[in-house]
Amino acid sequence: HRTVLAKPGNPPKDLTSENAHFLTRFGSWYDLHKEDGLVDQAAFHALAEAHKRMHDHARWLAARGVKDTRIPPEEYDAFMDKVGPFSAYAKRLGKAFRAALAELDPLTGVQNRQSMLAELERERSQSLRSKQPCCLALGDLDHFKMVNDTYGHVVGDQVLAAAAEIFLSGLRPYDALFRYGGEEFLFCLPETTPDQAVVALDRLRERLEDRPVPLPGGKSLPVTCSFGVALMTADAKVDEVIARADAALYKAKNLGRNRVEIWAEGDAGAEVGLAGKVARPAKNQKESRR
Repeated sequence: HRTVLAKPGNPPKDLTSENAHFLTRFGSWYDLHKEDGLVDQAAFHALAEAHKRMHDHARWLAARGVKDTRIPPEEYDAFMDKVGPFSAYAKRLGKAFRAALAELDPLTGVQNRQSMLAELERERSQSLRSKQPCCLALGDLDHFKMVNDTYGHVVGDQVLAAAAEIFLSGLRPYDALFRYGGEEFLFCLPETTPDQAVVALDRLRERLEDRPVPLPGGKSLPVTCSFGVALMTADAKVDEVIARADAALYKAKNLGRNRVEIWAEGDAGAEVGLAGKVARPAKNQKESRR
């Protein structure tokens, strides 16, 4: 705009360069990260292409603005027709990512509990309509308090992040993983029977066990996880199914940890309280399962 209105002589090189779109904050950021996992997707590539078209037109318009005493309104309007969509698209994309980030756990990158119940309710309804089984599972990293006490919270955070990465990489695209709290993860496994869930979770359990977390000094820390599985049913609400998975998790802990157990009638453990929250056992019982 300054070049077209003020006609300062030769336009600045960062405006007339064929790579002008790379000489901006967005352009240089995109060029550096365009092959990264998060940026390497159609939405960002489309935004970058709109950015380039806008700068290509700006370069042409600035060169003409220096030479000519007057730029036809329709040519300026054509330029603004490229500016408007880029700005609007960038704002929509930013809003979408802010909304997504609000539902992600910043440490592990998996979904947090903010949107968990709503998503689990949808999966339960879908399971009942389609008459396809759907399982929930709780996974709890074994002896995690000892990890924090021995190595500190920085290593504890590394363990959580490593476990989440292994879990995510081993799930199907339509499975869901949530950080349930502390060192606990909740899995939603649609179209999966309890026996199939055991097979899938056993595979994740073995992958976690086979990949110790590197420590400073060349050492490594073995990590294991215990799991409890419960089937979604018509007679149990989502929070009740979670409580059943939690009871199965307690059973796995009591049977020696680093294993997968399925909830069965009569399993002792957490129950759903009046407020719909999982009621935990006394503190000494809670610590015994770690």
